[in-house]
Amino acid sequence: MGRTSNARHRLLNAASELLWEKSYHAVTVNEICARAGIRKGSLYYFFESKSAIAVASLEHFWATLAKPAYERHFSGLNPPLARITRFLNWLQQFQREKHCHVGKVLGWPFFTLGCELGAREPAIARKLCEVESAELRYFESAIGDAIIEEAIEPCVPRAEALSLRAAMHGILARARILDDPEELSALTTSPITILRLKPVRTGMALPESEGCCEAI
Repeated sequence: MGRTSNARHRLLNAASELLWEKSYHAVTVNEICARAGIRKGSLYYFFESKSAIAVASLEHFWATLAKPAYERHFSGLNPPLARITRFLNWLQQFQREKHCHVGKVLGWPFFTLGCELGAREPAIARKLCEVESAELRYFESAIGDAIIEEAIEPCVPRAEALSLRAAMHGILARARILDDPEELSALTTSPITILRLKPVRTGMALPESEGCCEAI
């Protein structure tokens, strides 16, 4: 059982990395197996198709990396606006680290895969919509709490969260297109340009950029 579980885990790691580094259509099953060090027949023991392993790898990426980052930085122990800035600082640093390791800016896999496929792969589209909804809730909750604490002007939290996430994805996409990690610096200023801050009060100012955040 341990060896079987290990093989599946290696396949998910390989698929997650390759789908992020390249694209759905550019990645082949043979390539996933080669990176995982698994025979092709073993992949089909766990997954019935390329689409199936893509869905599983998205869930794997969410459960092992993305969700833990959201949970840490959007913790209720952090002030509402600090939740957003800390996450974006972490995201910038993480993207820079991936650039050093892979040699190019990768962007955010859920967004890039969604742009590539749209609704052409229904199972993948459903998983991407599920993840997008979960991500949006973190931003929406933080903005709602910021309104309650009178750190920002009254607004519709969901609308502001959508605007902020659109800016985030736009910055990541531009950095990926230009393959320029310096473009990622705009991530730390996007909350300031989008959210309407109230006059500074003690304990309510938008946190300054904290530089390189800790790893997850």
